[in-house]
Amino acid sequence: MDRVSGDERPLVAPAPRRNPDGSVTVPTLDAGDVRLSCPPWCVFQHGYVDPPAKTDIVHRGEPVWALADVPEHGPVSMVEVGLVQWPYSDRADVYLEITTDDGQLECGPAGSRAVAAALQQHAGHILAMVGQLEEIRGAGR
Repeated sequence: MDRVSGDERPLVAPAPRRNPDGSVTVPTLDAGDVRLSCPPWCVFQHGYVDPPAKTDIVHRGEPVWALADVPEHGPVSMVEVGLVQWPYSDRADVYLEITTDDGQLECGPAGSRAVAAALQQHAGHILAMVGQLEEIRGAGR
């Protein structure tokens, strides 16, 4: 039972129906059973806790995180990226989904390059501040 809502339904998504040709059949709220083939990069199993609307069917790639093993805190994750597509919606193009503190951003090539440039610039700021930190700590010894 879900302790928050008191709901008796399981929180595990049921497996989708796999077809002999490798496609999957997803039951939807508004379009009945939808049969789809996944692009090669899709690792999402297409099991939904509740049947989605057809436009909410999503392909997801393997997520990749920017990780740092920080001596003071151990491994930390900073940014997650992965390919994403809603093939039956008005955003049927493939996007790069970038998860930040502000939420999930779906970016095309130009937006993804802008995020990458901002991260590179920020890395430069961090490295400059590391130099300042080292000077401050060195002066205090």
